[in-house]
Amino acid sequence: MRLDRIHLGLPDDAPWFVRVVLRSRAFLIVTVVTTTVLAIIAASNPAWLLRIDQPVSDWARGAGGDLSFAKLVTQLGSPSLAIAVGIVAVVALWGRCRASAVTLGALVAAGLTTDLVLKVLVDRPRPPNPAVSAQLGSFPSGHVIHAVIIFGIVPLLLWLLTNRILYLRLGFGVFAIVVISVAVSRILLGVHWPSDVISSFFIGASLLVAAEQMLTSTWAARRCSSLGYHSSSP
Repeated sequence: MRLDRIHLGLPDDAPWFVRVVLRSRAFLIVTVVTTTVLAIIAASNPAWLLRIDQPVSDWARGAGGDLSFAKLVTQLGSPSLAIAVGIVAVVALWGRCRASAVTLGALVAAGLTTDLVLKVLVDRPRPPNPAVSAQLGSFPSGHVIHAVIIFGIVPLLLWLLTNRILYLRLGFGVFAIVVISVAVSRILLGVHWPSDVISSFFIGASLLVAAEQMLTSTWAARRCSSLGYHSSSP
């Protein structure tokens, strides 16, 4: 099989957020550096972060009011939802585009593993008196990571499979609303500090970049001729 084209890059009218997150080397560098620095500080000197985290957390929780909606919204980033979406999507994609199925499964697994490993290594204490139960350490927020990777990969997959830019625009509009809502809900519920959710966004974004590189690679093109970005001829 000969590959006529592999990856033409993001279209000129792609949402700016997509271009920045998935194609900006500077963003990736900032992401890695920021996450590493915050993880080191959270592990070695969490009291330093509390100088900023504590006032912001106190203000947010004091102004939060009824937490019923926050408890509902936060489920959009739950590990169980990420696993369920991952399983359903892998099964649905396996017959049409095995490369996409493998990438999505690997992305969900990477998100779950990264969250668990960093929680154990950093072991940052959670805010006092949380409104919902939470396990292990506060850093990072698994809910934010899962929200970023799930609601970030779905519009990208839809676009790659159909070549319709509409899916990117609508999908990442939903992505922004969901991720911000989940991040705020974790602070309002008192299970994470603000720096936890900020770092978690960067972690999830880094995993999305890796997934996008897999989906638009020669490896994917050889295993998925139905991808909108990948066409092949005998």
